[in-house]
Amino acid sequence: MLPVANASSLLRRLKNRQLLLLTAIDETRSLRRAAASLNMTQPTATKLLQDLETTLGLSLFDRGRRGVKATVYGEVMIRHARLILNDLERTRLELESLASGATGRLRIGAVISAIPFLLARAVAALKRDQPRLDIAIEVGTSDALVPMLAKGELDVLLARPLALAGRSDFDYEDLIDEPLQIVSRVGHPLASARALTMADLASWPWTLLPATSPMRKVLAPLFAAMMAHQPLDVVETSSMMTMIALLQESDMLAVMPGDVAAFAIQHGLLHHLDVALPPIMGSYGILSVKEQPRSASTNAFVKCLKQCLPERGV
Repeated sequence: MLPVANASSLLRRLKNRQLLLLTAIDETRSLRRAAASLNMTQPTATKLLQDLETTLGLSLFDRGRRGVKATVYGEVMIRHARLILNDLERTRLELESLASGATGRLRIGAVISAIPFLLARAVAALKRDQPRLDIAIEVGTSDALVPMLAKGELDVLLARPLALAGRSDFDYEDLIDEPLQIVSRVGHPLASARALTMADLASWPWTLLPATSPMRKVLAPLFAAMMAHQPLDVVETSSMMTMIALLQESDMLAVMPGDVAAFAIQHGLLHHLDVALPPIMGSYGILSVKEQPRSASTNAFVKCLKQCLPERGV
């Protein structure tokens, strides 16, 4: 194996088309399909890949009858290729924002539990200070948002560490420990009941986050331990708005993060059922890509987050 080129030599010899080719091969698992997606011939793609492997002195892909698969070296190059390409796209968008009169661009990811209190107040505070800052917010479950952060599609993420699964490529800073609540519509038959147990709820219909979400994975053993069986009548959705609408139109029950439930209860949309749940979800906090400098707008957002914490009584 040849020594890997030093940083300045590698940067001089890397081509943008090689970076694009790496990500396209990873997505298609085929050199032919990757070349077609980039409007280049297969011989051109083969030459670009061979030149890159020669530069590095490493084999990036294993070729087989089922297509191409990244080696450990290829996985590293693909990850960094995505970061470089996303940094270039982020630079383009930020320049475009500045040219249109904005003061920058910030892409925030957030789990649903962070929205009603912490995210909303922090973003509102940031916009008061920087009204021309372009802010985009992506909301979802941790398992969906963490890959977006890894690819450079987000600048910062508010999420639970449950979805990290021991990954070492992120920095995590704890913010808030938040309980879960079981909720129903205001006129639900159980609304006036006191000291309910999970066993009392086993036969009712539910709307829950998807089975692949971190919350459902944590809830599964809790349901198994505290109910006669897992809920049998379930509608799955990753949208809290859909959950609330389903609760309004039925006798379904739902498990929601405390701040989301409190927001809906405060506005007369839901009722908190008197069921004690153990603190199973833990906290959520700030996730960012390790060793990637934060932008000024990201640092300003994180500062606003921390300034909002005392208002919540943290």
